[in-house]
Amino acid sequence: MNDKSNNDFHRIQNRADIVEIIRSYIKLESHGKNFFGVCPFHDDHSPSMSVSPSKQIYKCFVCGASGNVFNFVENYLGVSFIEAVKIVADKVGEAFTIRESREDQRNSKYYDIMNLATLFYQNNLRTNAGKMAREYLHSRGLNDEIIKDFSIGLALPENDMLFKLLTNKKIDKKDMDALGLVADGENGTYDLFRNRIIFPLKSSTGKVNGFSGRIYNTDSQSKYVNTKETIIFKKRENLYNYHLAAPAARQEKFIVVCEGFMDAIRIYSVGIKNVIATMGTALAKEQIALLKKLNVRIIIVMDNDAAGELATVSLGQSLMKENMDIGIVRLTGKKDPDEYILTYGVEAFRDNLRNPLSYPEFMEIYLRKNRNLKNPTELTAYINDVVNMIADSNDDILIEVTINKLANEFHLDKDLLKSRLKNKELLEEVTVHEESVEKTDKEAKTTGKFNKAFKTMLYYMMNDTDAMRMFMHYHLDLPKCKYRLVSNNLLYYFELNREIDFADYLTFSEDYNEVSEVVKEVIRDVHADEFTLDDVEAVILVIKDILDKEKIKDLKREMKLELDVNRKKRLFEEIIEIKKGCVKDGRD
Repeated sequence: MNDKSNNDFHRIQNRADIVEIIRSYIKLESHGKNFFGVCPFHDDHSPSMSVSPSKQIYKCFVCGASGNVFNFVENYLGVSFIEAVKIVADKVGEAFTIRESREDQRNSKYYDIMNLATLFYQNNLRTNAGKMAREYLHSRGLNDEIIKDFSIGLALPENDMLFKLLTNKKIDKKDMDALGLVADGENGTYDLFRNRIIFPLKSSTGKVNGFSGRIYNTDSQSKYVNTKETIIFKKRENLYNYHLAAPAARQEKFIVVCEGFMDAIRIYSVGIKNVIATMGTALAKEQIALLKKLNVRIIIVMDNDAAGELATVSLGQSLMKENMDIGIVRLTGKKDPDEYILTYGVEAFRDNLRNPLSYPEFMEIYLRKNRNLKNPTELTAYINDVVNMIADSNDDILIEVTINKLANEFHLDKDLLKSRLKNKELLEEVTVHEESVEKTDKEAKTTGKFNKAFKTMLYYMMNDTDAMRMFMHYHLDLPKCKYRLVSNNLLYYFELNREIDFADYLTFSEDYNEVSEVVKEVIRDVHADEFTLDDVEAVILVIKDILDKEKIKDLKREMKLELDVNRKKRLFEEIIEIKKGCVKDGRD
């Protein structure tokens, strides 16, 4: 983060009243020095989010959501941090121009080319040559406003119209190749997209990074031609319409996940803006991360066919493993949401969204299909499948409800079903143990204790200048881990500013992605709004004690393998010195 960025952020942050900004989105009530409201980041029913005017931060004591004014707007609206700064700046009447990220700056020429191609395709659709394509889109129920919202265009039948345009604009052919816009054939270079309606694909920030071309006046070609992986388009990082759906999903508390572009556009066109398309029947971890960031319910609405059913099973399983709140809608009568809405209307579709199945309910129905549950063998297989399904969940209530339901329906012993579940868990634990033989149970507990103490220490350091100085005084030899990244970053911040300001440090850390994620974890997990320097020192001594004991173990292992007597003696003396330090600090 350069000095100008810091100055801009400080200027805007100093002008912004976090209470007034948050109050523009949710209701807040005053209690003592702080304000409280219902947390918008989880299913909250009583005010659990505190907003501190003095510290200029917010914190939910249930889900752990926390941060400064920029973080609230970022997470509430589902926008980037920089976009959040811009929104806050506009609210307080400060000038702020969004600068592109380093990656976007590096790739700006590619985005400029894609934008030029998009405008070219859009213009084609508006010409006389685009009349048939316009009529096709109108016949599918897409009006001109929706066509504009989704930047839909048209690639004409001619062989190399885009290539000639870009060449005339002095665009290097190698850049066209890098973006998958052209290809080489026997008769020279030709446009990849020809005689197709063009659906631009956009990044999570709304930049065009690819295209999908659909046939509209022939059945003799493949239905879609899509941009392949390029320098700026990675399918696993894209969800169709995410940039428009994210803010709406924050407001509505859920997002609809469907399969195809036309489904997403149809759902959006009838006023349900919180909809995205997967562009396939599976989700990559990067796409799941985009959905998880929204912190809303995911309602899966795949096509009404066997492939759509399998996709629902797969998507639900992937999302359940991430402990996300999932609803399942299975439409009947028409093959997809597009046709369903055109046939039965938007209210019929909304009724389905209002009454989705839970994922376990859907899976119970799915697993029963084509099974004779009066047959002991098939019944056993069904019960085992259900148990295996809930074993992927960390929701204890879901597990208990499902076990009770199985026990009551089939007159089974609940303890037997729970033992089946425990046996599966035990098997997984053994697998982990075999992959990590050197890590004993005691060492695993030590690691957990160390992480907890280290996170607490980081929280103290982020909140108090004296805590930072005390940490520096002890010169701890910390192991390489994600928490050391934050301590190093804090030390760098302290070196620049010579004091600690909690809200300011949150802004500072946003420029370091890995650090920022861990900072949010620390704030979420540690609940210590009031502490003394005695508390700080106590935590430092816990960390030091753990490190010293681990160091002694390492030295003893070295001694066993050491053949040099003098070296063995020095190792022993080092152990004695560490133990003396423990006695001196009262840790023995």
